[in-house]
Amino acid sequence: MARILILGAGVMGSALAVPAADNGHEVLLVGTHLDSVAIAAMRRPGGVHPKLDAPLPAGVRPIDFGALRPTHFAEAEFVVIGVSSPGIAWAVKQLNEMLQTPKPIAFVTKGLVRDDGRLSTYAQAVPPAVGLMQHFIGIGGPCIARELANRLPTASVYACADEKIATGFARLMQTSYYRLSTTDDAAGVEGCAALKNFFAIGVSAMQTRFTDVQRGGATRNPTAGAFNQAAREMALLCERLGGRRDTAFDLAGIGDLHVTVGGGRNSRLGHALGQGRTVSAAMAAELTGETVEGIDTARALSAWIPAASTGNATQRQGFPLTSAIIDALLDDAPFQFDLL
Repeated sequence: MARILILGAGVMGSALAVPAADNGHEVLLVGTHLDSVAIAAMRRPGGVHPKLDAPLPAGVRPIDFGALRPTHFAEAEFVVIGVSSPGIAWAVKQLNEMLQTPKPIAFVTKGLVRDDGRLSTYAQAVPPAVGLMQHFIGIGGPCIARELANRLPTASVYACADEKIATGFARLMQTSYYRLSTTDDAAGVEGCAALKNFFAIGVSAMQTRFTDVQRGGATRNPTAGAFNQAAREMALLCERLGGRRDTAFDLAGIGDLHVTVGGGRNSRLGHALGQGRTVSAAMAAELTGETVEGIDTARALSAWIPAASTGNATQRQGFPLTSAIIDALLDDAPFQFDLL
């Protein structure tokens, strides 16, 4: 039995508590200041996370952030960070203030870090910022939190530069329904985790841009073409970020992209763009108050991949879908992408 501390009681942090507790581990689920409603709900007898469908196992102890103490970190063998990308600086601050001994720390947070024209993954940028981080473990792959929490078959990948550390944590977490593979390509897994949100916007746009007039509903061929292009560009960008191309063609890349296109905030934004609407219109309507991670990734990529103006369009050589998504999101313009 191990003790696992999860910082962040959003859907993914809470969902990860399920396989951990099912394996007999003690899980401390710590809500941030944004999670007070969820923590209160889960602390009630039979209480359920507002965005999940079933109570967490008895081995999970939900607490508010105000009750968190350095001793909780000291007692944990593994720490999992489950905050959203805007909260990563806050999480780093808490780790530096509360960690007293070196710990391996796993991240389900997805994003890229831009600094002086350079772009890096959390696997590269976060460890130097946390003094007592023993190992960085990235968690990626196609995982809808609600499905994991309801124990539906789920395949994910754990990544660490020292793959033995990833394997050790995976053994603690793996169950009959949560099947895990490991890799030493932490930069690649983290890069794909951020890029798939960005590319899901463009692929999802193709679902609504072309409709089957005779039979109704979305067409399949344009979406498949865009998905293939997304995979190719993701692999190239993954390599530029210091990862391996083949990681983009595995669970962390095309596997996670497939799930993200199937639903979620990035997909919903893509559907709006495919209907000829702008990002500002969508964010002022059905996505009001939502964090769409792909937009932040677009900002980072736009500064990282120089664009040359060609008439009324910008082109980033070798990245036509990347260019189309960036132009639509950052110029608040209609989405324009041609498979040819």
